[in-house]
Amino acid sequence: MGRYLNIGSSFIRRHYIPHLLLTFLFCCISGFFASFRNLDASQAAKVMEMYVAFTGIFLFTPLFMPEQNKEIWLLEKSKGMDLWKLYLIRILQAIVLLAIVITIFIQVMKQGNSQFSFEKLWLGSFSEIFFLGSIGFFVSGITNQVVLGYMISVIYFISNIGVSKYLGHFALFQMMKGSYDFVVPMSIAALILIVGGIALREKINQ
Repeated sequence: MGRYLNIGSSFIRRHYIPHLLLTFLFCCISGFFASFRNLDASQAAKVMEMYVAFTGIFLFTPLFMPEQNKEIWLLEKSKGMDLWKLYLIRILQAIVLLAIVITIFIQVMKQGNSQFSFEKLWLGSFSEIFFLGSIGFFVSGITNQVVLGYMISVIYFISNIGVSKYLGHFALFQMMKGSYDFVVPMSIAALILIVGGIALREKINQ
């Protein structure tokens, strides 16, 4: 256990801090664009889907960043630890951080006298944001380009503004319309993208 904790903390110190700072800065700035007080369920969902959604991109897309350097990738393979375990540690860290961010935002809105179901909004927000982040994770994994992962996930977000009706359960912004039917299929899709990103990355790099 101690070894895994050291691996996780080393990744945060050496590679992840800039992305955590970006997430923190974005969360702070969002307060200037959205009200957190006296919101109904649709308005609270809008805060989560239009602003907090980007934290998934910031937290999951850069998880392969160290291995973009071929020398680092070869060094990590030589240590005798399966790389999927290394990636899993980072994913779990990102999931915990995402859960914290979502909880804070929803709690702030609750404290601001907003009226909505805490559990419903939390589950919907987590599945949607996790799915959006998994797109960036998958793309950056198979292309070995973190920037491309950011680009594709942002493009997917923007494209939903106009074509969400064609994406079915994988469309964003459904909570604003009062629908939560996407939670299960979107969560499953996110897990498939996460697993696929790890598996395909290692096949490509062999």
